[in-house]
Amino acid sequence: MLTMKLLKFETATCPKCAVVSNFLMQQSVTFDVIDAEKKREMANSYQIMSVPTTILIADDRTELARSIGVNPTELMNMVHTFKKGER
Repeated sequence: MLTMKLLKFETATCPKCAVVSNFLMQQSVTFDVIDAEKKREMANSYQIMSVPTTILIADDRTELARSIGVNPTELMNMVHTFKKGER
């Protein structure tokens, strides 16, 4: 079974970031919230250019999917992939 993690990069002043968080919470998935301003080194390592950016990664840190901004279709695809991996 592939272990996966959802990472959501945001900033304190980003109104769209809350929209993505609410969407993910409604889907009942766990995700890590990373403040891109406070964790600049991590944000740089994932080449975060804007927020919100949500990334699905494998346990070896391989990027499986990325969604930039509020894109419900992309986010739902990530959620489905993530939930399949939880089984």
